[in-house]
Amino acid sequence: MGALTSRQHAGVEEADVVSNHAYKYPPRSGNHFIMGGERFDTPQPEAYLFGENADLNFLGSKPTPSNEPTKTLKSLVNIRKESLRFVRCPEPVGKLADSNNKIGDGALKSADSNGKGTYYNIEFTFDCDVRCAITVFYFCTEEITPTGVVYYPRDPTMNSQTYHYKKGANQQFCQISHVFDPSRHAEEDLAYNADREIIPVAIYCAVDEGQEEIRQSHTTVAVVERHTDGTYVIKALKQKLFVDGLCYLLQEIYGIENKNLDTKPSLDEETEDGGSECVICMCDVRDTLILPCRHLCLCNSCADSLR
Repeated sequence: MGALTSRQHAGVEEADVVSNHAYKYPPRSGNHFIMGGERFDTPQPEAYLFGENADLNFLGSKPTPSNEPTKTLKSLVNIRKESLRFVRCPEPVGKLADSNNKIGDGALKSADSNGKGTYYNIEFTFDCDVRCAITVFYFCTEEITPTGVVYYPRDPTMNSQTYHYKKGANQQFCQISHVFDPSRHAEEDLAYNADREIIPVAIYCAVDEGQEEIRQSHTTVAVVERHTDGTYVIKALKQKLFVDGLCYLLQEIYGIENKNLDTKPSLDEETEDGGSECVICMCDVRDTLILPCRHLCLCNSCADSLR
């Protein structure tokens, strides 16, 4: 009885061993291994580069891809972040000059304490696949509703009028009728403070056609900085896209962000560093994100091969 039981247990254990090692990779009879597409001979067929061949049998199976639903979002309007700038303009007359004299507390800032005003027009480049309407808000708060993004300015008289544009790419926003004088406002108002939730400059571009209830919009939030020489510059802080009832914060992707091309002749090394070619094929432009951290970008064909 005992002998029979022992033999049965031994048979079971032997069967388990055989089932666990039914497939060997690489084969025991092999005298080489392949790595990086090249063949390397090994004097010990049982020895792998990093250990025994039998250790490879403990590797898990290929993970199954996740089946999370995805949805492609199409942006109908886009403001080119790097194109936003101030353009110096002559001093306006009449109502335009009076409307720019208010500062944060609603009081008037004397022109004598500031010398001549610094008047600027706002310029930027944008693209739209449909008709759109653009409005510039100053010192406003933001509210995101199910139907769109709403901005409440502290002083509605400072807002620009709503400018309407037809669809087209590479359009230029340059309205000489709208003038802004940053020297009339306190520097803390021109900078963004998350605690105060006051947006210094909000450029709001909304789709001007389609359904009335929910319309797509694109907003560029900007701040104004003062240089030591007394001039002012406007800088885009972040961009938001409202589409299908949700608001998304747009992020620059490392490696394929827009770069201002310098027209001056540069060295070959500088040109190579500032290039946007795919790091794999070195010929096509990189346009596909590989890692969620946004630190690896390839071209479309190389990304398909990697997949």
